[in-house]
Amino acid sequence: MLSRMEEWGFFPPRTLGAYVALAALGLLWLATLIDLALWFGRLAGQYSSKANYASHLWPYISLGGAVIGLLARGVPNVLRSIPTVWLLVSLGILHAHMLSPSPSLPALEGPALRVMTFNLSNMQDVRRSSLSFFKKKLNLDVLFLQEVWGDAEHGDRPRFMDAMQELPYTAWHHSADIGSGTGLGILSRYPLRDVRTIPLPSVPFRGAVCSETVLLTAKLSVEKETIRVGTVHLCPPAVPWLDNKLRPVGISLGSLWRWPRRVRYFAYARRSQLAMLRLFADGGEEPVILAGGFNATPYSLGLFRVGRSLKNAFRERGSGFGFTYFMGLFGVSIDHILFSEGFRARAAEVISEPVLSDHRPMEALLEILSKGKT
Repeated sequence: MLSRMEEWGFFPPRTLGAYVALAALGLLWLATLIDLALWFGRLAGQYSSKANYASHLWPYISLGGAVIGLLARGVPNVLRSIPTVWLLVSLGILHAHMLSPSPSLPALEGPALRVMTFNLSNMQDVRRSSLSFFKKKLNLDVLFLQEVWGDAEHGDRPRFMDAMQELPYTAWHHSADIGSGTGLGILSRYPLRDVRTIPLPSVPFRGAVCSETVLLTAKLSVEKETIRVGTVHLCPPAVPWLDNKLRPVGISLGSLWRWPRRVRYFAYARRSQLAMLRLFADGGEEPVILAGGFNATPYSLGLFRVGRSLKNAFRERGSGFGFTYFMGLFGVSIDHILFSEGFRARAAEVISEPVLSDHRPMEALLEILSKGKT
């Protein structure tokens, strides 16, 4: 086959470069076909689309495919330019809006809330840095915390209540296993009432990180406007080198064998949780702020469906990619601040401080609109 292609002028005489070019071309077209299938799945409304697990790393895969196309010397231009152009277009569809400047807004007319969400993670050795950072954040109105460790007497809760005295009103959720890091917290400048913990669908694995997922909600009032707020930490993607409690176990035949089943359960649980969040957003007359660790990228199908009821502050007013979590050199945006009608996002950014956690804080300024304005 290769010799016939040489006769047709597809490749120079048989060399190592010819084999590399052929392999690169195959990888490039494979990446393109997968990308087309994912886009088709998204347009068809299927969950297995350019949306869930694959979307966390797909921009890098797409860009890698485009680079391969450019490097595949000795291959006819038409064979490498078509998939290369498509993958670049696909990346542009996903990310171009994040790089374009946001339109200007009219002057602030009413009250506004400065809110922040932050996943503390299990990195206890940087808690002192986290507390030192938050002690200086005197302009926050509401702080949403995930992966809160300890209980009312020990751990993150008393530390943050002591550090954040500008936010004296608090609501907390702690699991029966206070060492599991599944706790949530809301700290507010305004009094909190009607605090509730709403169970969300979880995975059927006992003791798994996603076996006890809840939504912590409360209400607060700003200049006679009642607002519902909530924070959540949804199921993470399942990966073969971590167990159900996110402990590193390495890659083995056993972990690879169990991985597809775990991927399905964790992805299904996260999709069900996002559906419940949309019901929560639609389940009242008050405007809503929902923030936390969603473990879903802004262009994921599950978050897209929630976006029919809630807008994403960073997508509205942020710039750049907004990566809040890094796996080595690879970044993803999985922590979000969402809001309903009744608010206008005026600013949003990811805080790039020295290491405070394996996540980065997300901050947004939300203007409270008078009724009738959007």
